[in-house]
Amino acid sequence: MSNEIEDWLSGFREMNPDAVVEEEVKVKAYKNDLFKDVLPALDRGDKKFYSRLNDEQKKDIAIWPLTRWMSSTASGAADRLYTVNEVVNKDSNLFSAKKSENALETNKHKELQWMLLAMSGSGKPERHIWPGAPRGATKSLLEDAVLSIYPLLKDDDLELLLQLNTQAELTELFKDNGYDDKSIKEIFKGESKGK
Repeated sequence: MSNEIEDWLSGFREMNPDAVVEEEVKVKAYKNDLFKDVLPALDRGDKKFYSRLNDEQKKDIAIWPLTRWMSSTASGAADRLYTVNEVVNKDSNLFSAKKSENALETNKHKELQWMLLAMSGSGKPERHIWPGAPRGATKSLLEDAVLSIYPLLKDDDLELLLQLNTQAELTELFKDNGYDDKSIKEIFKGESKGK
């Protein structure tokens, strides 16, 4: 029976070539697997991994969360945090979107940021832990936002940081760490209500 159907279909296709339109096979644009591909590549120090990705995969790479993942491992958390800060975060104002002669625009240099993150890799597979805010007393939106950037900050240091920095300086810190204007406005709006 199946031979009869195949013969009929082949005859139909020969008599009606326009009726059958070959569908173009699209290459599946898959997202990156964070734990199987991305973080292991950073751990190995694979600086060329980003350049080997297709355009869809490159869009899926978000540097700020990767920096957070790389800064906290199950073993040697303090060492890893120090390494990421020294290699990736130190002088990160050079990568801010400010329009100055010496500043680089972050969005245009994701590959460079990838390479810096890869340099902070230990060379061996690590177990990464998302560095959430420390548990304890309820924090204000401003305190939560600062702790999302500096998760290992002690309460005394957090209080000092907030006292020493102006709203403009904190706004710049948030912008440099991926916060958008709307989120920053909400952070400070919540802070003014709390006081």
